[in-house]
Amino acid sequence: MSKENEDIWVICPECRTKLKKEHIATHMKHVHDKKIEDFDESSIKVLPEKKLKQKKSTGLSIGIIAAILIILVAIGGVAFFILSELPDGSNDGGNSNNLGWVDDYTPLYSAGTGSDNFWINFPVGSPSVGQSVDHLTWITEDLEEKPVVFVCHRTGCGPCTPQADRVKALREPYGEDAVFYDLDYPFEGYGTAEEDILNKFYEAFYYDPNGGSQVIAFTGVFTLINDGGEAKIGWHSWEGNVADADMENWIKDAVYYYHINSED
Repeated sequence: MSKENEDIWVICPECRTKLKKEHIATHMKHVHDKKIEDFDESSIKVLPEKKLKQKKSTGLSIGIIAAILIILVAIGGVAFFILSELPDGSNDGGNSNNLGWVDDYTPLYSAGTGSDNFWINFPVGSPSVGQSVDHLTWITEDLEEKPVVFVCHRTGCGPCTPQADRVKALREPYGEDAVFYDLDYPFEGYGTAEEDILNKFYEAFYYDPNGGSQVIAFTGVFTLINDGGEAKIGWHSWEGNVADADMENWIKDAVYYYHINSED
């Protein structure tokens, strides 16, 4: 085969495949079971040199594109590895990445006025029963981002320590899913409360379910819950101790309700 034929490209008259002239006979035999002699030479179209150059140029472009894609994939893999090594919450703008359990979760408490409900208005047992709640500013502002949990207690108070410790312990697994306030007003000799904490400590008793004296520990949970087709602030509060499992269930319910009612 001459060097000239090696540089000539033709089009198969049967399948329109582009191939070198030196390969046309073999192609016809093995692909189409025909002999090259069966075709008139004029039916085998020879590609102009310009077309050949375009083909080579296209091949080069494809090679460059493939190389770029490989580089991009490699960069993406490195970036994913770096992000996966960051601590939880480091790359999510402060929002939790750990809410996979919410999709299969069934809440225990619903909106209502009883002791096992998230309240919309002041509950049964309150001097203001049925009246609307003028929620505190720091509660409503935090609810723009997450549900809220607070516990009012005083360091040095033995009876209120278990509930305070219980709520603070639950901040470990749910601290990215809710805002937690440790409203500690220490007894004399046990420290000093910052002014902001002290103000919130006293303000929080606005949510006292029976409107009585300030019994500590005092705990509150706030979320968004559907009431009559509208997302409203649902809340619940307690004086004294709440069992570990019950406290966690209330917090999980608050996270669940907030998740499904704040998506819009």
